[in-house]
Amino acid sequence: MLRRSLSILGLSILLLFSGILIQPAAGSDLIILHSNDIHGRIEMDEGLMGMPIIGALIEDYRARYENVLVLDAGDTIHGRPVTNALDGISTVNSMNLAGYDVMVPGNHDFNFGYERLLELEEEMEFDLVAANVFKDGELLFRPYVIKEIGGYKIGIFGLATPATYTTTHPDNIVGIEFGDMVEAGRKYVEILRNDYQVDLVIALGHVGLGGDNSSTRVAEQVAGIDLFVDGHSHSRLPEGEWHHGTLFVQANEYSKYLGRVEIDLSGEEPQMVASLISAQDAIAQYEPVSEIVELLEEARDEARQKMLGF
Repeated sequence: MLRRSLSILGLSILLLFSGILIQPAAGSDLIILHSNDIHGRIEMDEGLMGMPIIGALIEDYRARYENVLVLDAGDTIHGRPVTNALDGISTVNSMNLAGYDVMVPGNHDFNFGYERLLELEEEMEFDLVAANVFKDGELLFRPYVIKEIGGYKIGIFGLATPATYTTTHPDNIVGIEFGDMVEAGRKYVEILRNDYQVDLVIALGHVGLGGDNSSTRVAEQVAGIDLFVDGHSHSRLPEGEWHHGTLFVQANEYSKYLGRVEIDLSGEEPQMVASLISAQDAIAQYEPVSEIVELLEEARDEARQKMLGF
């Protein structure tokens, strides 16, 4: 633990004196960029990145650093007219262009019905994972993915909140079961650790801090989770929080922030430093991705026509 603390302190000092807020520390083996609870705010707005700026950030990071993974912790595809009128496809298309790698479904991602979510999954150029969502006793989505990057194996499994039972219309999830997250966590951490011998285990959860089914409760009862990329509680965690040996990160809401975790995998244990990139800083530094801007202009026109009945 002392070695971990010293490593984290060293990386933090590098961050502090790097001179540019968006510049990561040198020597990171892996950079995780993450979002959560965007709720359809895929267009740029005052204080919001939207997908055009998120895409610019991702593009820049991937141009400068070899090992970058981009994760979304759910409640993304529903929430604004440009998404709702088109049943979520505008969000998926913009995420494809931005360059996301993995997403977990949030409770409001079921708002168009689980059948529609399965249709949208077919359009996703990224993985949709959930280890505790069942239909007729079978997993509805793949439970985990393995990403091999920079000579390391990264195992990512998904957890979807059982609060979905009461936070989307019952008609949207007829026949769907949200299984016990601790049970799912234990099962898939063991698979990732023992069968794949991964170097890093990430829980990608739309679970949230606090309450009876909290993400910290999962980490308390499931050993072996290195990083928990969380959502649902809209928490702003500027430097992440450590609970039960797991680093928890969230990036607030609505694309006000994009989360970043810098990871050194060269030692016996991963060394991780979390931070947030604000919309204000990102908008000041980056030009929006023109292809995403054009996509959203077309989506806005199509949504308007549908809403007007044309």
